[in-house]
Parts: sequence; C-alpha cells; structure tokens
Amino acid sequence: MKNDIIGISLGLEDMKFKNIDLKDFDSNFSLFDYDIVLLDLNRVIDNYNQTSKYNGKPRLTNNESFRFISDFERIQTEIKDLLAIGKTIYVNLPEIPIISIFSGNKKYSGTGKNRQATNLVKDLNLLDILPIKIKTTTSLGSRQDYDRNSVYKELYRIKKMNYLYYVYFETEEQGQVISTILETEKKISQIFTIGEGQLIILPFNFKPEFYSSTAEYRKIINDFLHVIDDLREESKIGISEYSLPEWSKKYNILDEKVKATKINKIEKQLTNLKSEKETIKNELLELQKYKLIFTSTGKELEEIIYKILLELGFKNKPVEYNRADGIFDFKGTDIVTEIKGVKGSSAERHGAQLEKWVSEFFEQEGKQAKGLLIVNGFREKDLKLRTELIFPDQMINYSIKREHCLISTVQLLGIYIECKKNPDKSNELIFELINTVGVYDKFLDYREFL
Repeated sequence: MKNDIIGISLGLEDMKFKNIDLKDFDSNFSLFDYDIVLLDLNRVIDNYNQTSKYNGKPRLTNNESFRFISDFERIQTEIKDLLAIGKTIYVNLPEIPIISIFSGNKKYSGTGKNRQATNLVKDLNLLDILPIKIKTTTSLGSRQDYDRNSVYKELYRIKKMNYLYYVYFETEEQGQVISTILETEKKISQIFTIGEGQLIILPFNFKPEFYSSTAEYRKIINDFLHVIDDLREESKIGISEYSLPEWSKKYNILDEKVKATKINKIEKQLTNLKSEKETIKNELLELQKYKLIFTSTGKELEEIIYKILLELGFKNKPVEYNRADGIFDFKGTDIVTEIKGVKGSSAERHGAQLEKWVSEFFEQEGKQAKGLLIVNGFREKDLKLRTELIFPDQMINYSIKREHCLISTVQLLGIYIECKKNPDKSNELIFELINTVGVYDKFLDYREFL
C-alpha cells in the first residue's frame, strides 16, 4: 500500500488488517498521520452511553453528550484541515442523521422538596461533521447506475462486494457523481473537491452477515482498500485538473489566444441567448395565460376576461353600488357583464342574474346598459368534446326579450385573436357583438382560430 489508511467506527475493531488502522470515534488519535480516512457515520455513537430514545432519535446521556461533542468537534476540524492539505476522505452516510444530546441546560418546576429538574435536550446533525451541506433520505435498495467512464468505476467492480445503499442524498455543492439510483437522478455516491483534497460520499457496507465466510469477508475488504489506494495515486498524478498562476496568462502557446478569444465570444453569445430565452419564456407564459378563458372559473376567469376586454378597447367603469362582474363603456355604450365558468351548460338563472345587474344600473344611472352574458361552458372538457349547446333553447327566449347578448368564452377569444391579427376590423367586430340580441353567431368553431 502506498498510502496510510485509517478506518473510523467501521465495526471491524475485533479483526486485524495490516492495510488499515481501525479506531473508534472516541479514540484519542490524530487523523493527520493518514492519507486516506474511512468514516462510517452509522456507528459513531456506538461507544457512548445512551438512554431511551427521545422523539424516536438516539439520545446520549448527559455526561456522554459532552464527551461526544468534544470528539465530534475535533474530528470535524481535522476533516476540514485534512482536505485543505490534499488528503482523501470516504464517508458512509448515516441512516439516522439526527441524534439528541444534553444541551447543558435544565428546566426547574415546583418549590422546596417538590422542586424538580428537567434536562433539556437538543438535536445534533451528524452530517454537520462534513464541510458541505447534504440532505439525506433513508431508503434501502441495491439497483444502482454508476459512471463507467470514470476511474472511480473500480469502486463498483469489486468482486462479491455488497453494494446495498441505505440513503440517497441531495446537495447544491458541485461534484462528480459516481452513482445514482437506477433510472433516476437520486445520488448515492459523489466526489467533491475541497481545498486540495477529495471528499467522497460512498456507501461501504462492512457487515459480516452479507458474506459467506470470514475468508471471503477479509478478501473483499482488502480488495476495497487496494482500490481506494490505487485511486488516490491516480488522482495525484493526473493533470486533467490543474491551476496556473495569473502571470502565466502573458504567454500564449500556439493558437491559445485565438481559442481564448473564441471562448469569450461564445460566453457572450450564451449570456445573450440566456437573456433572450428568459424574455421569450416570459412572453410564452403571458400568452398561455389566455387559455384560462376556456379552462377556469371564478376570479381567474373574471380577471382574464377583464384583461381581454380592456385590450379590445373597453373601458372599465367602477360603480360601487353595483355587484355585477364588470361594467364597461365601449365608445359611448354602457355594458354590464355577468361571467360564469360552469361544468355544464349555462342556465336561465344566469340570465336572470345579469338582468338584475342591468336593472340596478338603470336605477342608479337613469340609462339603459347592454347586458352581456359570458359563459365558459363545459369548462372541464377538452374543446373538441364540447359538442353540446352552451346556451340551451329554454334560456334564449328569456334573454332575447331583455336584449341580452350571449357569448361563450371561446367565442370571445376568437374575437380577440381576430382583432389582434386584423386591428382594422376591431371596431366592426365589437359593435357587432354588443348589438347582438340572443346568441352571438360567429367564431363558433374553435378550429378556425386555435
């Protein structure tokens, strides 16, 4: 072996290996004597006295809590320092990342002989020992997909090694993904370059029950140690990742300057394309919003219809006393609207509601307004399945007698699209609409404009 390796809390302490030093988490040892560290966070509290679980989490006794925190903080600092000087650390993530420890504070209740003290506990996240932020999800499985183009593929090619995983994780930190759950992007193993070193998240399962004999068990562990030893050597001699001092930029090799110029140009183009994409994306979202006119009901439907009417040149007339869905003026004509989004067809009661608003407007303003009933009928159906009449015959006579205009939201969208395409036809179409008595008879076939 070319590198000195230490294993912390691996559960192998009763076995002897010449290629690795095995220590418990509470051992008084220094990580600085080693090039590679294996840390199993599932076993770090095994050597500390515990009481009954607290809220389902392992709970250390009061004294052991202080002892564990001291060890935890020391190893946490040494991990950070080791990575800074180029060492390699493998970590097996814990199935239960949160434990409970004594906070050092007590709560007292009662007085005199009846006074009682309650120890206050707090959570400690074992993942905080790492210099990166990771969120884990406990999940047992074996089907994995690993990067076969990476040198780290050898970690997944150790004959007869058990490759069960107990957690998958997510992180915002950048790193090379080694393996994921099959057919997903859920991470199981990943390499992070921190300082000059490497932090490698890897599920290594050194549980003897997975193996048929002690001899097989020892061989697999030794094979694993040889692989991580070789991988560290490869990472040290590679030049794929390098850094140069700032002053070296003054000197150009062959067409280096041409390539650098091209990269700068491409980066500017990418920035412009990204900006253009965001602009188009926002325009697309704004355009797709109009589909609410044939899918929505309630406030959403009212707002998109208001938007369309205002864009068509209608002017909103706020009238406090009137509870109509909207009162508008179009070039001197007052219009009172009733807007409905329904699962089936419209009904006579919708016309009666509109007439109520029209009458209320007349009482307050002393002049007649045009009643406009706008209905999104059969709103939960695909447009091609809306084959029934939105305005049934039994309600039409009522509306005609009161000179209401009845229009579906899809027809209104048709008017809007036609006016956008041919602005010179806008006034003609809208006057035709507000002069209609009964059902508006244009734009009945959505396929002509959608």
